[in-house]
Amino acid sequence: MKKMYYLVALVSVSVFLISCDDDDAPYYDVRDEYAGRYGVDDYCDIGVSDYVLDIYKSDYDDEIVFGFPGLFESGMDVYAIVTGMKIIIPIQQFHVSTFPDIFYEFSGSGSLEDSVLTVEYQVLTVQNGLITDDVDCSAKMIRE
Repeated sequence: MKKMYYLVALVSVSVFLISCDDDDAPYYDVRDEYAGRYGVDDYCDIGVSDYVLDIYKSDYDDEIVFGFPGLFESGMDVYAIVTGMKIIIPIQQFHVSTFPDIFYEFSGSGSLEDSVLTVEYQVLTVQNGLITDDVDCSAKMIRE
């Protein structure tokens, strides 16, 4: 009887261990939803411009980059943090001139719905430590 008890216990443990599969979900990178080429209608305080922009994944797991020609057609690679179907553009400065000392400062947020990425952002022009210009923009980006 003792042998039978051990045999039943051994079979039960074996069945339990065999039935345990690895339940890891397949890897999904939400940034794939953003990466691609977009036609951009950029509505800013100073006017409207249309251009084509590439968005690609950065080396960091939660970031995308607005590639050339960049937001505001600035030529700068502005990055954004991806939080699902929303993005956050943290404050980031780009040096554009040494004399006078001028920086562009970008910040903003956006959301992706189907193939349309809408981005609300602000560009400050900072000269010698003072804000000399403040431009608010709303970009509608449609994946091509």
